[in-house]
Amino acid sequence: MSAKNRDYDPMSDDGYDSKIPLHNDEAFQHGIQYDAKFIGSVEVPKPTSRIEIVTAMRRIRYEFKAKAVKKRKVNLLISVDGIKKDLYADENKSFLMQHPIYRVFYVSHDSQDLKIFSFIARDNVNNSFRCNVFKANKK
Repeated sequence: MSAKNRDYDPMSDDGYDSKIPLHNDEAFQHGIQYDAKFIGSVEVPKPTSRIEIVTAMRRIRYEFKAKAVKKRKVNLLISVDGIKKDLYADENKSFLMQHPIYRVFYVSHDSQDLKIFSFIARDNVNNSFRCNVFKANKK
């Protein structure tokens, strides 16, 4: 069976993510925090290939850049429970969104700019997929 005809499996090891983990399993129980900038989020069709995921991420990035939408500083808490995003507004930190881990469909980075990453999660209200794009403060 050719690679084109196979169903896309986001859980398969595709060789792109073969680095040694930076954190131990216990750290993920409590959650690991990252400061980043939120670029944007849009609804996307269910991806069927890695190329579609990267294309959606780049499209969002360039659309928001063309509209001159300012990136917002956020704090991401990533744990075995899911992804929580808090928005920094001046000195206050306000809750923005949370995605349980079972709703996170795929996580990826942009090979052309390693500071850009995204995750696609299924919305709990209308069951649609949303691609959320961020820029990390450091690689």
